[in-house]
Amino acid sequence: MAIQVSGSGRPWQAGNWLADGSLDAVADINLQCIDLLADMAARDERLCPALFAGQGAFWRELPAAARQRLSASPWLLVDAGFDDLPRWRCLEQRMVHDLPMQFAEPVFVGEGVDDFIRQVLMLGWHFARAERQLARVVLGMSAACAERIGQLRLADLNWLAQHRPGWVRPRWERQPQVWRHLLLAARNPASTALTQVSLRGLQLMAAGVLTAAGHPPPRPRR
Repeated sequence: MAIQVSGSGRPWQAGNWLADGSLDAVADINLQCIDLLADMAARDERLCPALFAGQGAFWRELPAAARQRLSASPWLLVDAGFDDLPRWRCLEQRMVHDLPMQFAEPVFVGEGVDDFIRQVLMLGWHFARAERQLARVVLGMSAACAERIGQLRLADLNWLAQHRPGWVRPRWERQPQVWRHLLLAARNPASTALTQVSLRGLQLMAAGVLTAAGHPPPRPRR
């Protein structure tokens, strides 16, 4: 199943080896994520306190050009527990009563949120079925989760979007320093700064996948 998206023509700031046209949906969802978070910061920073801590102004004042640059990051700015195997196993086995109620309340709020959440889940499902190598890099999806997600029905995704919208959250929600670096780099028209931050993001994604698979990430060299 192919995901149809409008051509955006946005260049990738890093990881051009991924830019074969199959990731336009990632950039589109990223831009929606950024716009939603910026609107939320403008309305009330308490809507996402861990992420907005001390940097609400960075979000509220983020220029349109910076949003476009950040949306072209070579990974999804949204997470849906793509490395959380127990969560997806419960859904696959129809054990919905075991899913944490903490996800019943949405993190993202604003116009078009319901459709946005469904797009994120559909993207993960599509990548799990057809683009598993990309899913590891772009979504931080572990191989075990990809196996489970790829076997889900569309009805399962619709149920999840309706009853557990909080499953979909900003990536690195509790690491505001990561977002601070991203926002600052996105404001810089030079591609070098955002490329460096994007590569750091890929490292964080890879570390998450290794941890989920039971393999601790290598320690950085001193």
